[in-house]
Amino acid sequence: MTSKAALVKALLDGRTVNIKNGFELLAISNVPREIGRSIVRSFDVEITKIEREGTSRYGQRCVWVDYKLLKTESNKVGIAKMRQYLSENMGEFRPKEKPTEMFVQPELF
Repeated sequence: MTSKAALVKALLDGRTVNIKNGFELLAISNVPREIGRSIVRSFDVEITKIEREGTSRYGQRCVWVDYKLLKTESNKVGIAKMRQYLSENMGEFRPKEKPTEMFVQPELF
């Protein structure tokens, strides 16, 4: 699965995407750029931007933007294109396998 397909799937699933969870969950380092380039221009949909405010762990004011795909009548054609793209590019997701044993001792004698 490509990062674009992962972003399309997250938006179609109704998830809210921002810079932090885009990096952690989808491996996308610049979510605003990818939303504009990969989603809005490619599928001609409207993405809702919700500005958020908070404080950092150090007490400093911070702002960020949450991106969400609303399933409205104007987005209907674009959502159909997104579903088509996802069905063609989903592929099979296989997480990395962890080794069962850390060390393998060869038999010496």
